[in-house]
Parts: sequence; structure tokens; C-alpha cells
Amino acid sequence: TASRLADRLGAIPGVKLVNETFFNEFTLKLPKPAAPVVEALAKKRVLGGVPVSRLYPDDPKLADLLLVAATETVSDEDIAAYEAALKEVLK
Repeated sequence: TASRLADRLGAIPGVKLVNETFFNEFTLKLPKPAAPVVEALAKKRVLGGVPVSRLYPDDPKLADLLLVAATETVSDEDIAAYEAALKEVLK
């Protein structure tokens, strides 16, 4: 499930998958700061992940990184909803 989500999100223009190997958590590099993206996704009822800047607030180089997790409970519909919402938020 996480690999399907990572593939779909990593295919969005401007979004890059940072780590190629993972279990159910992966990091995305976004074309804009992750914290406001997560807030915008939440307004669309999508739990988008954790901005890495929340974990390392003193390092501004990490502002555009987003930590995402997906388990077997995530459906194909959930993946499609996340992908659509992220595309819209990143416009």
C-alpha cells in the first residue's frame, strides 16, 4: 500500500520521493513548504502526514519535506483522494 501511494504521489509534478526503500513510511520533497500543505490537506479531510520541520524546527532546509505513512488499511480510494487533494493544493 505504501509503495502504491509513494508511486502515485511521486508522479505529481514537483514532488520527489526522497527514500527509495521503505516499509510503510516515506518522505516526499514538495515544491513548497510542507506545513501549509498539510493544513490545506486537512481542510479537505485528508491526513497528509507530518512536516519534517515539525520534528526538526531549527533546520530550515527541511521545510519542504513531508513524512507520509500508509498501512494495509489504506484503500485504493484513499490513495486516489490523497493524490487528487495534493495535486489541487500544490497548484
